[in-house]
Amino acid sequence: MTKKDDAKRNMLAHSQAKVEFFEAYLQRYLRVLYRTPYVTAINIYDIFCGTGIYENGKKGSPIVTFEAIKRLHSENTTSMKIRLIINDGEPLYVEGVKALIDAQNEGYCEVSYHTLDASLMFETVINEVTRTANNARNLIFIDPYGYKDINRETILRLLSNKRTEIILFLPVSHMQRFTQKALESNDSQFEPLKRFVNSFFDDYHPIYDEKKTVHEYINYLKYALRFNCHDFYSTSYSIQRDLSSFYALFFMTSHMYGYEKILDVKWELDEIRGSGFLQPKIQQSLFEDEDKKVQQEANYKRLEDLLRKYLQKPRTNNDVYAYVLHFEFLPKHANKVFSDWQQKSGNFEVTDFDSGVPARKGSFYISWEHCKPQAKPKVRLYLKN
Repeated sequence: MTKKDDAKRNMLAHSQAKVEFFEAYLQRYLRVLYRTPYVTAINIYDIFCGTGIYENGKKGSPIVTFEAIKRLHSENTTSMKIRLIINDGEPLYVEGVKALIDAQNEGYCEVSYHTLDASLMFETVINEVTRTANNARNLIFIDPYGYKDINRETILRLLSNKRTEIILFLPVSHMQRFTQKALESNDSQFEPLKRFVNSFFDDYHPIYDEKKTVHEYINYLKYALRFNCHDFYSTSYSIQRDLSSFYALFFMTSHMYGYEKILDVKWELDEIRGSGFLQPKIQQSLFEDEDKKVQQEANYKRLEDLLRKYLQKPRTNNDVYAYVLHFEFLPKHANKVFSDWQQKSGNFEVTDFDSGVPARKGSFYISWEHCKPQAKPKVRLYLKN
């Protein structure tokens, strides 16, 4: 059996990491929307669903999604209308998934099954999400067989109604390795990669540099998926397949709270760096705990330096919240820095936004609850020289 055949029949570690990431976010996504009174409908799209359960017993994305919906119903009394839209160009995959879900679906969600090719399915989904009502939200999981059907225009059309979030999986090592060759070659096998890269980047972008690393490549894609505007947020989660090969998940949203929740997933799954999955080492280092501590201290120092520079002039808690998320840290990380400053430094000021008097110690208000759009600032934060 070839490695490629084995990956189709058995879920390997890197694919399991992908599904675990999606599942972790999906559970947060459903719980948040369940508590949002003006949202009464959710549409979840699995564009390339693949198989339902692999030969080694691991569950694919459509089964994980259905079970998350079922869990929401078992934990809560909800009238939330949830639609699960499943598609794959391989009819046997869809038939298998349908048999598994229909045998368990006791009114938990409305499920529809499609066997459309990618281009037709994307047009179908775009037409649906474009008409999304104010009380509905969409989550789209795109795990393609390559990248030939993915481009800037398709992603932007899916996001344009601002009620949709996307998780996209890409074989970034392969893309990084062949980008330069694709641009220089007229070989038809490279045409999909050429179209993908050209749809996002101009001719002088550093993504075309032969010396770029795979992690630089991931970062270039992550920033490109923000579409050069303040309307969209994106982040990435790298997944190591082997010593020389990486995949990556990319998350896109127009909602800051959704962005915070995906950052929360990243830091939960990778508590050391908050950036991705690495294959477990066969032999653990004797200094693993020390290495972990060093990395955590480096993360702390990086955020502290960013905040030290940013707070050279007074900033509101709303400003700081957005700034911390921009650099892919969490509010709890900033609160730790601020608490330490209050303990160790007399130069850190936190004052009430209205009165200007010192705020109660530990009151930083760096959270979505206090910083959501149109929320009035609570405090000003300032680090004096």
